Amino acid sequence: MRVVGYIREAPSLEEGETAFAQSERIRRWAADSGHHLIATCQDGRDPTQPLGRDGYRALLDIARSGNADAMVVAGLDVLSPDKITQEIMLDNLRGLGLTIVSTNEPDHGELLDVPDDHTRLVVRDVIAKVGMYRKEFAEPAVAEVAPMTEFTGSDVIVQLMPHSTYRDESAAQTARPNA
Repeated sequence: MRVVGYIREAPSLEEGETAFAQSERIRRWAADSGHHLIATCQDGRDPTQPLGRDGYRALLDIARSGNADAMVVAGLDVLSPDKITQEIMLDNLRGLGLTIVSTNEPDHGELLDVPDDHTRLVVRDVIAKVGMYRKEFAEPAVAEVAPMTEFTGSDVIVQLMPHSTYRDESAAQTARPNA
């Protein structure tokens, strides 16, 4: 399986694992599992920049290209400390065709189809219902187009009416394309 790793440094040194530790956990998992680690995308801590998401955007681009089968993280908290945001991100990644893997064993129950955490279960249900709603109501319906009739060659009259005087018949202009 072709996997891409995602690493995100915590905003401060006191929170979470270092990028190096996350990277080593991902590399070790890939080697032990016999999977091919094709890339590692990283969002780092730069004192001159806010903690950005360029690495995550690169991960999404790889997923969209179809060159990866799975994404592996050292822990789900790398995606976000917030479970709701994690579930939104996981849904997006799954929608792009990726299997999600965490090297953190306590996360394994959270990645099941029916997660151990009730918050995650409710969020997944809401995400599914939003998708169903958008599919049924928010996306424009595709109308069937009637077949065009054959052109008879007769003149077509188009009457252009200026908006400010559209009620005044004398202000109407007539255009004849074959005149």
